[in-house]
Amino acid sequence: MLALRLRSCSKNIPLARGYHRFATNCHKGSKMRTEFRLALVSGLLLATSYVSLTNNNLRSDSLPAQGAGSTDQKQLFSASTNSLSGISAQQNKQGIYLLSDAEVSRRLRQYEESYLVNRGKGVIRYDICQLPSNNPIEDDRSEKLVQVPVQDRENNNARVETDWHFWSIFDGHAGWNTSAKLRDSLLDYVVNELDQAYKVSDKNLRLIPSSETIDRAIKQGFLKLDDEIVNKNVQKLLENPSNKAGAAELLMPALSGSCALMSFYDTHSRNLKVAVTGDSRALLGSLDDHENKWTVRALSTDQTGSNPTEVAKLLSEHPNEPNVVRNGRVLGSLEPTRAFGDARYKWAKDIQTRVANQFFGRQLPANLKTPPYVTAEPVITTHEVSPAKHDFLVMASDGLYEMLTNEEIVGLVVRWMEKKKMVKPKKSFMDTLWPSSKDKLPLVEDVTDQSSKSKQRLQTRRKSNEVGFLLEDENVATHLIRNALSNGGSKEEVNMLVSIPSPLSRRYRDDLTVSVVFFGEGDKHEKYSSNSALEINQEATKGGLTMKAKL
Repeated sequence: MLALRLRSCSKNIPLARGYHRFATNCHKGSKMRTEFRLALVSGLLLATSYVSLTNNNLRSDSLPAQGAGSTDQKQLFSASTNSLSGISAQQNKQGIYLLSDAEVSRRLRQYEESYLVNRGKGVIRYDICQLPSNNPIEDDRSEKLVQVPVQDRENNNARVETDWHFWSIFDGHAGWNTSAKLRDSLLDYVVNELDQAYKVSDKNLRLIPSSETIDRAIKQGFLKLDDEIVNKNVQKLLENPSNKAGAAELLMPALSGSCALMSFYDTHSRNLKVAVTGDSRALLGSLDDHENKWTVRALSTDQTGSNPTEVAKLLSEHPNEPNVVRNGRVLGSLEPTRAFGDARYKWAKDIQTRVANQFFGRQLPANLKTPPYVTAEPVITTHEVSPAKHDFLVMASDGLYEMLTNEEIVGLVVRWMEKKKMVKPKKSFMDTLWPSSKDKLPLVEDVTDQSSKSKQRLQTRRKSNEVGFLLEDENVATHLIRNALSNGGSKEEVNMLVSIPSPLSRRYRDDLTVSVVFFGEGDKHEKYSSNSALEINQEATKGGLTMKAKL
């Protein structure tokens, strides 16, 4: 009935996580709900051992006021933790409560944002949502729009106004410090490198360089920022060891780490470049009118110790270290093979020892011999976008892909688009035979090349035989997160997972960050005001702009 599986965390902190699944094809109604709740309680009781071992009480802001007779919450069970000061377990009991549907939706929508792009240049909208599991959340994100006048050599060197769109997601680990640094700095570093790559002509217009030159500029932006985080900042401290006050600010982005996923879209060329450092993933959903079907293509490849290409790269760079990747992890510890920060896998032993002695640090990784092992250099792919085919881009941290397949993600976006009348439903022969198929996800074909597909990490939770879905959000990124937690369309399971407070929630789900970009022709505007380039889509921003995008 329920399989509770524990496995190691996807980053370098070896916390166990459980993903649960209840088979729904044999039991219905109240019996199903009762067995489900009993099973989840069993899993949560296992998780309380983490609380008692670490003496980490549940946060008060995750629980209702003591003694409050709230009709929105139902107590699942009580957990007690014994403090070292001798407070009895009875005095220190804390309950975990099942939140109401309304409260669950409020939490899911707390960090959602949506923007309408009134430019008429191929991008019409993008939605963003985050759901924390760590406290504070270790994920981050940023967006940027840059207007650039370029010289079109293929059109008599005419002046063309192009838009550079940037969307990025940062999946932090061992803390939030590195991802926060990337949020504030990475896009600026990349734009600065592109500024130098797009030379200025005698007409004071930017000359469009080759695709390879653009790729090199993006890589330089990534590497220069990581060099600042990992090397230049620590050098400042070692040269001025009396600066104890600034040590944390300079060192923490180096000692923690973060994956980075950045998409760069040029509206003039309609080229979409995806740069990935780590294991976040980008997907392109497209409508193939000729075949009357939707397709999904992975635009990035997960860079982990389970990727044979990444393993071969590390073995060639460290030929005398056959165990440089052990159990799918760098030096048996870090799963992403590329990341920002993570100085423990980049600094030499003497540097790590000096930092630890003069400031603070962590134990050296086992078998550290010839660092650096990890790099922030991204792998970049280029794809031509077809706005007329209703192309859309999905970017997400790996927490989403642990719960949904690529095909399911695109299918969920398609069903949401159909409800919003952005596309017309595609009817197949199966729809004629079984009208109830409209309640299921559409058939989506994964057209990713086989080599890249074989290197992707698969979703890990056990699935039901029937895959349903929930359709109740105005923001499509929120819609994806809700369905990722639903395990095939179960509202009860969403409520359960959202109700588990931090730090217990980390055993059942990761931080989730999702961005979805819709391409389309939109309205053509000959003239526009830079102030009206982006418009907040209020109905899909119900949580409020708590974390404003960088525009």
